[in-house]
Amino acid sequence: MQRIFPCALTPEEYVATEAHRQVRPELLCPLGCGCAGRLHGHGTYERGITTSIGKIVLMLIARFLCVGCGRTISYLPDFALSYRLVQARTFAAFLDGEHARREVQTWETVLQSYRRRTLVNAAAVVRVVGCGFGRAPPATAEGLWPWLKEACGSMSSATRRLVTDFRITLFKRYQCHQPARV
Repeated sequence: MQRIFPCALTPEEYVATEAHRQVRPELLCPLGCGCAGRLHGHGTYERGITTSIGKIVLMLIARFLCVGCGRTISYLPDFALSYRLVQARTFAAFLDGEHARREVQTWETVLQSYRRRTLVNAAAVVRVVGCGFGRAPPATAEGLWPWLKEACGSMSSATRRLVTDFRITLFKRYQCHQPARV
């Protein structure tokens, strides 16, 4: 399972300070087994993320194991998008039309593919969220981002809330966001 946690650091600061070592899991297993206080460190995995100037850095993502159900939970900082290289802030800038920004220009082709994927998944996001963020827009990429931005304030917050509260991302409903099958 994947959880997204609030993180005030930039990707560069996260890497430089080894912030993955400071991640603390929830007190109750988020997988639904009900175990309290039984999440133990279970290593890390490495993934890339873009910086504010468009470079790629490698960061470590903390993983925890629930000894009750035997499943792992990864904790992703909210500046990262699930299964995406480009950080949330850059994607938001792209959707806001800030195409002169260096990192947007560097990753424009990738960001266009993110936008296309968001358009494909927009109807599913609107259907799943319903009125959870207020009156839902038409199921288009053009209506989806302004609605999420108004309701959540930022791409990071929107991503965190979509995954935590609704178990979906802008791009797809991934298996790692689903509860454990019993």
